[in-house]
Amino acid sequence: MAIVKDAMKAMESTMTEESISRSNEIYEKELLLINLAELREKYNVKQSEIKGFSQPAVSRIEGRTDIKLSTLIKYLSQLDLDMEIKVRPRNPKNNGPKEVLLFHT
Repeated sequence: MAIVKDAMKAMESTMTEESISRSNEIYEKELLLINLAELREKYNVKQSEIKGFSQPAVSRIEGRTDIKLSTLIKYLSQLDLDMEIKVRPRNPKNNGPKEVLLFHT
């Protein structure tokens, strides 16, 4: 792992802050896409088996870089999964909550 970390540091040292930020945003979006498809596959569900969505619609959802919350809830519901949305302060302070649950299906 040390080699990978050093390689990442070396690459980032040649990039601007803006470029690093854009790269991180792309990574986060791609991570969501991979996770939706992998999640469905872990439950051995084919795209065509998700009720309420056509196979092409599931493919589009899994290929998007953004998704409506209502669509995500419906998609996860068809996989018989619940979802929680939690928020955490970036810079925690002693007097504030460490985590707040905003939503739970």
